[in-house]
Amino acid sequence: MRNPNTFTERQLRFLEAIRERIRHINDPNPEIITDQSYEWLIGHTKQFGKIPKIKFFPNSCHIKAEIIESSGLIDEFQAPKKDEVRAKFSIKKARNTKANLFESEWNNIMLKAKKATFTLALMNQIFSNQDQKVSEPIALFQSIVMDEYAPLIKAQKEPIHPPETAKTAETPKNPGIKTYDQELAELE
Repeated sequence: MRNPNTFTERQLRFLEAIRERIRHINDPNPEIITDQSYEWLIGHTKQFGKIPKIKFFPNSCHIKAEIIESSGLIDEFQAPKKDEVRAKFSIKKARNTKANLFESEWNNIMLKAKKATFTLALMNQIFSNQDQKVSEPIALFQSIVMDEYAPLIKAQKEPIHPPETAKTAETPKNPGIKTYDQELAELE
């Protein structure tokens, strides 16, 4: 079998670094409380059309640069050579080099995912019956892939904590008092 992983080692380090930043932002009990947040949105690129994007708040460029540094994507050996070429041809240095590298890596990964998703969606549309949301070939693909790739998926990853949208009410200590959710359920 060919290389079982569609991502390069570089791309995996990049995705893991993003995942760790998201886990850090969503941590319910952080060591240091910050105002950092993020949101998923649909972005439009000239080369790839619409793709999923992630935006960090505040100081998105700064956070993206930190992710690039933590994933080890900056080649310190190439930096002086690039500076020489820029000086030779009077090219200005990019203001947000690391943030631009983040966007470039992200766009390439999302294009790969977009092509794979289109392939599966087309197969699903061709082979599904009217009462099926997932066709049999796609369901078989899912079971095959999960069986074959299970050993490649590393140990159980710690969950990305969901952001707290609404806290649930405390359970009353008196068993005779019903919670608001219970009262609503009984009314319906």
